[in-house]
Amino acid sequence: MSLDDYEKHCPLNLFIAQIENLKGNRQIFSTSEDLTDIVAEKNEELTNIGCSVYRGYTYLTARDEENRRYFCDYLNLWLDEQKSIYVTNNSNITNEQWNLIEKLWNRLKQDDDPSRHCDRQGQQNSSEIRKRIDLMVYCVNRDYFKSYCERAIQSSNNIDKRCSNFSSFTDKYYEKFYKENECFDEAHDPQDYRYFISNECTLYNMQKTFPKFNSQYKKILYENSRTAINICGNNAESGGVSSEDYSATTEDDDDPTKLDDDQSVLAVGQDGLSVRQDGLSISYVGSESGPINAEESDIPSIAVLTSPDYKYSKPIYYAGLSVSGVFFTSMVLYKV
Repeated sequence: MSLDDYEKHCPLNLFIAQIENLKGNRQIFSTSEDLTDIVAEKNEELTNIGCSVYRGYTYLTARDEENRRYFCDYLNLWLDEQKSIYVTNNSNITNEQWNLIEKLWNRLKQDDDPSRHCDRQGQQNSSEIRKRIDLMVYCVNRDYFKSYCERAIQSSNNIDKRCSNFSSFTDKYYEKFYKENECFDEAHDPQDYRYFISNECTLYNMQKTFPKFNSQYKKILYENSRTAINICGNNAESGGVSSEDYSATTEDDDDPTKLDDDQSVLAVGQDGLSVRQDGLSISYVGSESGPINAEESDIPSIAVLTSPDYKYSKPIYYAGLSVSGVFFTSMVLYKV
């Protein structure tokens, strides 16, 4: 089977197919007693939505707890989107007619086993519902593919096939979300409705959200091969803060001050000073003993320089002198 075929068989995608079968749902469920008042309005869109809510709700309550939770979340988002399309943005359905849909949900909930019901959630950010739906569906399906890969690794059976599907899936949606989201607003909310589902699945941390399978080590890796989504107006050359810089501060197992090996290499500038590739940390390299250790000098480390509590002091002035300038100043002071 192709990757698309595997996706179609994900439990959440099967549930979505049930809801989106508007014509089939109307033909089968429009005669239900619970839908009498909705059908009586003789509004095709209203009837389609009512029948799909009926189908979705009765379908999800028969599932296991995990899938029931996912399906409930999706049904809520889908219904919010329908309201945005048919009530908020045009007048195909009036508010009074929409209330019949909300009453249907309440009736289904009352008739259901309390331990298996699905609560109606409050509508949020209606203009951005589709972005949240797309990310939520990816997150759930990613975990489904991931579980198959992990079981294959544990049993040492069919690893290449199941885990290559997992990597192909995350690659596909990494490209999709990266292209659709050119940058984040500078004053973004770390739990933005559009970009954050959980700490394990958020566009603010592309590495964790889009892991890959390493066939050599037979492991799922959260490697540094995913490019972060930058803050709007910033880029790497201007020192813009990327989403990966942000996500490092939210990781329990990561050190936010830790830099990659290639970032820690020092280069000698034209003035004889050693400058980090990030352009922030400076040290003198003119002595035979090599670069000055930041911990043993007045020169602040990168962690100090980027700290909001750091206040520039006089010693940092001397970091701007060239080697010849430092030597000249030293000779004058010696003679004095």
